[in-house]
Amino acid sequence: MAQFISRKDLLTWLAGLLQHRTVVAPVIVQGNVLFRPIERTEQIVFTSEKSVIPPKEWFFRQNDVLFTVLKKDSGTEISPTVMEREAVLFGIRPCDAHGMAIIDNVFLGNPADALYAERRAKTTLVGLACIDACPGGFCSSMGGGPQDPSRLDIMLTEAGDGFIVQVITEKGNALLASARLSDSSLQAAAPPELDKAPAVGIAKPMERFFNHEYWSRVADRCIGCQICTYVCPTCHCFDVRDYQAKGKIERLRTWDGCQSALFNRIAGGHNPRPNRTARLRQRFAHKLLYFPKDYQGVLGCSGCGRCVVRCPVNIDIREVISDMQKLGVENAVGSA
Repeated sequence: MAQFISRKDLLTWLAGLLQHRTVVAPVIVQGNVLFRPIERTEQIVFTSEKSVIPPKEWFFRQNDVLFTVLKKDSGTEISPTVMEREAVLFGIRPCDAHGMAIIDNVFLGNPADALYAERRAKTTLVGLACIDACPGGFCSSMGGGPQDPSRLDIMLTEAGDGFIVQVITEKGNALLASARLSDSSLQAAAPPELDKAPAVGIAKPMERFFNHEYWSRVADRCIGCQICTYVCPTCHCFDVRDYQAKGKIERLRTWDGCQSALFNRIAGGHNPRPNRTARLRQRFAHKLLYFPKDYQGVLGCSGCGRCVVRCPVNIDIREVISDMQKLGVENAVGSA
């Protein structure tokens, strides 16, 4: 027997949570699915379509005030940004939970980013399992899966007129205390078949063929729009600037991306990645070479497929992974 919640009881439960928590869920904004804090449960959209921007935005904001500096007669007062209410991130897909677990390595390392850590600690993840294959998705090749609950607190899988409920953590169990659950003999549908990418051992050919002409050929198509960066659940580069207005100074952290021509420029004007080839290679090397080297084999990609779908010139990370592996095989055969 499995625990089950009807769609009606699910919405009633979420409405109750709204009274004392912030609930962030997928909604329609100008025709796009995005994660936003809701005021009522009717705003939630239940769709197999992934959000355009991943829900990492709740923890790592596109524009985030880290702290405010106020100058007073008595001196200078620094006020860090704090999260005032606990939150529920509802409707997150397994690939996006995987993405957040990946960037946890960065923001929760030593030293941890205080604001990110607070948001992670005060937010409960309620996921929706994928019962349909999504365009471009290949999460099963990247250490996850369309119905992988391992990085969530609660997993909901659509079945009948409601959802099978799987509790993963004590945090999730506590949140469900107010939910009306029942026992059910319903079983979840089999996970959908997804595209595959041969990612096992990819760091070795990435390092071996770092200077291969392959990168120039791919870069000839890249227009540097940075869409791949902004829709990615694991990209985490940012810029920090101070702004002064109305007697206060705000330190603002904003998303940045390695495909920008100015991203790598340093003091004195030197740019170690001055062309599109170097910048495009950086994107893939960061995910498939540097990240696993720095974090004990963890790849910097969750296989969500957003970059595959959104790239206007059809640069496909699955093809890049396959091409790198083929180069490794071909060169091994050639040298035999």
